[in-house]
Amino acid sequence: MLRLLGVLFGFLCAASAAAQDFTAVARLTDASVGRIFVDVPRGMKTGAGMVFGQGAGGGLLYLTNYHVVEHGGDIAVFFKKGEAISIYSGTVLAVSPEKDLAALRLTPEEIGTPPPPPLAIDTRRLEKGEAVVAIGYPGAADATMGRDMNIAAFETTLTGGSVSRVLIGSWPGSPEAELELVQHSAPISPGNSGGPLLDQCGRVIGVNTMGATDVAGIYLASSAGTIAEFLAEAGLPVQTARGGCGGTPAAAPPAATAEAEGGVPLWMILGGTGASLALILGAMAVAAGSRGSEPAAPRVALTLTIAAGGSRQRRGIGRASLQRGVVIGRGGAAEVAIDSPRISREHLRLTLEGRRLMATDLGSTNGTVVDGKPLPPNQPRQGGEATVLVLGDEVEIRLRAGS
Repeated sequence: MLRLLGVLFGFLCAASAAAQDFTAVARLTDASVGRIFVDVPRGMKTGAGMVFGQGAGGGLLYLTNYHVVEHGGDIAVFFKKGEAISIYSGTVLAVSPEKDLAALRLTPEEIGTPPPPPLAIDTRRLEKGEAVVAIGYPGAADATMGRDMNIAAFETTLTGGSVSRVLIGSWPGSPEAELELVQHSAPISPGNSGGPLLDQCGRVIGVNTMGATDVAGIYLASSAGTIAEFLAEAGLPVQTARGGCGGTPAAAPPAATAEAEGGVPLWMILGGTGASLALILGAMAVAAGSRGSEPAAPRVALTLTIAAGGSRQRRGIGRASLQRGVVIGRGGAAEVAIDSPRISREHLRLTLEGRRLMATDLGSTNGTVVDGKPLPPNQPRQGGEATVLVLGDEVEIRLRAGS
């Protein structure tokens, strides 16, 4: 009976939200929401986040969930406007596991769109039943694009609902840390993590974090008050909203002037959707080709981190080179030369075939191991997420997408 009531409640909330027109909210806020990819030991994680200000030393300030960047390495954030994409690298400035929030500084890598404007945070008292909007990148929507990811992967998904209640609670894993949460009915799913919850004026009233797994229509976000408290503790600027929200969307907020930057169950936590190396390479290719007819400067599609003989070096490879095939070896004909007696003159070839990165041992004397498994000579094998190559039992090469 409780499950049935939950389903009916979710249906009624959805029907109510359908009567709202959120086109103005989308127009004001869409460009400020970016899709984040995080390199983790077992592959990639993706989620959402928003620009909330500008850093004192340059770059954008970006807010997402802590669990999206937890245990992560390199970070890339993509913003889409029209048919163009911009790519930023991310550096974590501050985190709060208890509030499940993280603040990043974004540095431009490839710019195809205007700088995303910061969104204002509204800490006013919310009214039960007022309309809300969730914006993010649900991973389930990626499946509709098939294996070949395209520019649609960076188009936000918007869902509408209403405020169910504001409560004091805690996130799983931190039961002792009480904070203000917003329960709402705007549907979210894995990939929405870190994305904003907005009112009908396009102001941020929360950061989406969780959804109930066994009851429809119940979703939770950290409130704007919790966000403001986190940013204040981190010494980061807060772009707060001014004036009331009377139902007419407000103008986009001006860029924030930053103060000194700070140093660096029942529930399903969102944001664990995997993103393969092929997806990231595809994303880089789409972005590189989305800047119109201007000649695009060569960019790094794949980075090799090579550890040999106690030394470590990094080598970037462009997409066009990968499509032709890049030879790794000891000889002068190899595009990636490694000075080691255990490496053959032409030891290994890396090739991008469509969206698949293939590794082929070229009949080397001392062999190749891919992710712990020997690679037979002249038998191409697809690289997986966070692939590690070992050449000649001595040289380790770690692969990752981008620069």
